[in-house]
Amino acid sequence: MLRRLPSLAGMLTLATLLLCGQASADQGMDYAKAYAAHDFFALRAMVAADKGPDSEQKRFYSAAVLTAFNQPAAANKLIEPMLSKNIDTALMPFLLQMRMQNDLRLYDYSGALDAERTLVDLYERKGDSRLGAAQNHIKLLSALSGTDPQKVTRSGDSHIILAAEDKGAYCAPVTVGIDPCYSFASDVPYSVLSRSEAQRLKLKVLPAGFQLPYGSGSIGADVTVASSLLLGNLQYDDVVFLVVPDNAISSGGVGLPGLLGYPIFAGMGAVTHSSKHVLDIPKSVPAKQVGNIALDGDSILTLVQVRGHQALCRLDFRAPQTIFYKPYYATYMDDLGGSRPKAVPAGSTAMNAPSAGLAVRDLTLTVAGHDVTLHRTAKVYLGKTLPQDYIMCDLGQDVLKNFKSYTLNLQSMSLTLTPN
Repeated sequence: MLRRLPSLAGMLTLATLLLCGQASADQGMDYAKAYAAHDFFALRAMVAADKGPDSEQKRFYSAAVLTAFNQPAAANKLIEPMLSKNIDTALMPFLLQMRMQNDLRLYDYSGALDAERTLVDLYERKGDSRLGAAQNHIKLLSALSGTDPQKVTRSGDSHIILAAEDKGAYCAPVTVGIDPCYSFASDVPYSVLSRSEAQRLKLKVLPAGFQLPYGSGSIGADVTVASSLLLGNLQYDDVVFLVVPDNAISSGGVGLPGLLGYPIFAGMGAVTHSSKHVLDIPKSVPAKQVGNIALDGDSILTLVQVRGHQALCRLDFRAPQTIFYKPYYATYMDDLGGSRPKAVPAGSTAMNAPSAGLAVRDLTLTVAGHDVTLHRTAKVYLGKTLPQDYIMCDLGQDVLKNFKSYTLNLQSMSLTLTPN
C-alpha cells in the first residue's frame, strides 16, 4: 500500500470510531490510509477481503470503490441512505462529495447542485476553507440545472483520423452545426469553447459568472449547451461547454477554438489511439471489469512499478514527458542516489515556476504489464509542484509512444498497451 497518513485519514478514523467502535478502529485506520492516499486499488482489495458483517464503514468504502471504478449509479444507491444517517458526522462531507461527483458523471446537474448546496451549508457552519470554491461551483451548476443529461447514440464503429495543428498538436473533426476541429483534454471536467467560437457556432450562451481556475488566478466562464455534436459515428445530444475569453485556451502559445473534455471522452466508452494519430471507437464497448485504472475526479490513475517500487501515477495524454513529483522522491529518495539536484522547468500540469529536481536517465517503468525504459532524462521534482500530494508521477507521451497503440476503456476501467 502507498504510504501516507494526512489529516484526512485521521478524520475518517475518528468517524469509524464514532460509528463502529474501538473493535473496528485498526481496520478503519487501514481503510482510511488507503482512502486518504487515493489508493483505490488497495481500497478495492480491502473491501473485497472484508468478510465481516455489514457496517457503515464497509458501505462507505464500498461506495468510494464504486465511485473510483466508474459505477456512479451503484455508488449512489449506497450513498443515499447513508446521507440521512450522517447529518452531523465527519463522514457527511465525503459522502456529499462522492454523491456530487457521481451525479456529474450521470449528467444529473440538478442532483449535483443539491449536493453542492448542502456542502455549502455544512462549510458555512464549520468555517471550512472550501466554502469559496463550493459557492463558485454553485454558480455553474445553477446555470446547468435545467439542462437535459448528455446522451450518446452509436450507429457503428468509428475510425477518426486526427488533423495536424501547429506545434505538433492534433485535433478531432466534429460537427456542431458546422465542422470545427477541437483538441482532446480528457482531464478537463467540461468541454470548453472560446467566446468567438460559441458565436460562430450560433450557440446560446447562458450567463454563469463561474470563476475557472487559470494559471495562478482565474477567468470568468459562462456556459452553453450544444443540442447536437457528431464525432465519427457517435451522436452526442446536450453537450455542455464552458465559454471562456478568446485565447484563454492554447497549445504551444497558439490559441485554440475549443477543447473536448471528459464528458466527450466518457461518452466514447472505449477508444484506441494509434501511433499514427487515429482514433478507433467501437460501437459495442467491452464491459468486463479489468480495473487497472481508477478515476480520481476527472483524472485517471494507475499503479506503476518503478525500480521495483509501486507508484500511484496519473495519465497525462497531453504531456510530452513523464514527470515524477515530491511524493515519489520523499518515499524512494534512496534509490535516486548519484543524481545532483538542479533547477528544472515545470511540467504541463505543475506550477509555472521552475523547481529544484533531479534528472534521471534510463528509468524503467512497468505500465499495464509492459516494461518501458525512458532513455531521455526523466524529471524528479524535490519540492511541491502539485496540489495533490498523493500523485507520484504523470505518465506522458514518452511512455505511450513506445507502443503501436493504447486503448482506454471506461466501462471495463482498463488501460491496454499494444506493442509495436
